[in-house]
Amino acid sequence: MPPGSLDKPGESEITRNDTDAIPEVDVTPEMLSGTHEDPETWLLYGGGYRNQRHTTADVITPDNVGDLQEEWRVNLGQRPGEYQGSPIIVPGDPPIMYQTNGPDHFRAMNARTGDILWHYQYSPNSEIGDPPANRGVTVLGDRVYITTLDMGIAALDRYTAEELWYYNQAAEYRDEQVENPATEVHEETVFVRNVGFSSSIPPIYWEGQLLKGSFGGEYGVSGWIDAVDTEGNSAWRVDATPQDEWVGDAWRHGGSPVWQPPAIDPETGTAVFPMGNPGPDFDATVRPGWNPYSTGKLALDAESGEYKWHYQESPHDWWDYDSPSPAVIFDDGDQTLATWAGKAGWVFTMDVETGELVERSQGFVQHMNMWQLPTFEDVEGAMWSAPSLIGGTDPQPSAYDPDSGLLIVKGANLPWKLSWTKTEYQQSQLYWSLEGFQFASAEAFPEGWNANAGVIAGVDPVSGEVVWQNWHSLPVWGSSMTTATGLTFAGAPEGQFLALDTATGEELWSADLGVGVGGDPVSWYDPGTEKQYVAIQGGGEGPAGGYGEKGDLLVVYSLQAEESTPTPTESMETTAGGDGGGDGDTTETGGQPGFGLLSGLAGAGAAAAGYLKRRGGGGGDSDGE
Repeated sequence: MPPGSLDKPGESEITRNDTDAIPEVDVTPEMLSGTHEDPETWLLYGGGYRNQRHTTADVITPDNVGDLQEEWRVNLGQRPGEYQGSPIIVPGDPPIMYQTNGPDHFRAMNARTGDILWHYQYSPNSEIGDPPANRGVTVLGDRVYITTLDMGIAALDRYTAEELWYYNQAAEYRDEQVENPATEVHEETVFVRNVGFSSSIPPIYWEGQLLKGSFGGEYGVSGWIDAVDTEGNSAWRVDATPQDEWVGDAWRHGGSPVWQPPAIDPETGTAVFPMGNPGPDFDATVRPGWNPYSTGKLALDAESGEYKWHYQESPHDWWDYDSPSPAVIFDDGDQTLATWAGKAGWVFTMDVETGELVERSQGFVQHMNMWQLPTFEDVEGAMWSAPSLIGGTDPQPSAYDPDSGLLIVKGANLPWKLSWTKTEYQQSQLYWSLEGFQFASAEAFPEGWNANAGVIAGVDPVSGEVVWQNWHSLPVWGSSMTTATGLTFAGAPEGQFLALDTATGEELWSADLGVGVGGDPVSWYDPGTEKQYVAIQGGGEGPAGGYGEKGDLLVVYSLQAEESTPTPTESMETTAGGDGGGDGDTTETGGQPGFGLLSGLAGAGAAAAGYLKRRGGGGGDSDGE
């Protein structure tokens, strides 16, 4: 595989403002390992290697959360921009936030004021439809590591955004290498990048390497996982459709993409990766067998890539019940467990070391005719079923509270009808065999549906009990975050940023942001101001048109807010060149252009979501199976 280099398939633009305001802080591997216990940092995508999304900052409590005030807000300029990411917080005076949004926008910001210090925009060598998410970055030393929508991994100087190297994951595919590996991508990895089918995810650092998977399962791309060293050289690659475990040549277009970063158990060095759908999604006749490693989790030795175990929630899947949500690792007595919520609408809990199933929870969404095979080219004659292709839980990361032992999950509760058809693989074309579908709406819905299309739930991953459910009128996107004081922060598609009692799900505080809030909340304590901050971004995130009002908002709260107005450049509308980051020093670097196109599928889904929005919510039972 090609080494990293400054040459790349796409092109980039860098806008610099007051980069001298970024304090020099050496982010060490030890800081990454301890960030889950450090209230002043949020250095990894999931708040720590175990992905618990839990902060030890303890200034904001159930007693005073009602006093939260807005510290600052920024309109970032990309609409739509899929603001699903987790900002990274590096401590210092001031702390620095590394923010991302789709399609492939990266910013360094003053976390106290919202001032944008630099903005890096990458335009991939791929057609962009409905913009996919960029979920975050990884920081180490003086670098920030990013990934791009043409399946690249890049290193930037985190003080200036200067490009240091670019590693082209798509230069080699199924042991075939392109002629010019620095700037070309394999032809079978070329397809329209749409939300719901593609996303950029942070490459997770472990023992001198960056771990990053692929996407493209709906386009017949067989998945893989790469490890690349911190200088951009390949260390190992694991294929996600092992040829000797598939029948015939089905593995060649067998999907199994890797939607999110792994959870890593530092004690055993086990990395648990979330695995996507087999290909084609809805025609299992062309891929006999169980189709590993799709629709579940794959555990590898994080340093060597050696196989440890895998678990499939829906082997030989017909319904797109894959498992894109990241695993969460925690200790239960002497046992270390990995747990996650899947599209199938249950929480699965495994022994990290053995891969043995410990518990499958009660359903946190309703289940209807779940394993009924889809009809062939007859959506009108199909039965209603639930969950649908958006879950349950899709890519939404869960949060874990070590005090109550609850996993906080977010998901969809939207029944649908579907029918399948035969599809021949064609390069760059959708290869999923979905002939037709219909989401439940005010005009047509199944008997027994509780009329709530989304949920936030507290689930005991050890006992399997669904302890509480907070229902919503639209599918609930993004993540949640728990605190050491017993709070859960989460966004809602109806426009609210919520603080809930973690143990009971009771709403303790909310702020109306005016946009669908589908981002990931993070928190940190700043000793310079003696404040705990909570940040969230949102803009109507989600596939099939998204959920809630569109926007481009990043907002930060504290208990002792001082009104701060970010510099005017930070709220500028994006021009055709797409900068949105200010009028500072701008550098353009070479490559090939990206494109723009809206997704037809997104429009169909948006119509269904609109019915639900007009209809509103209501109560529901605890399971509905």
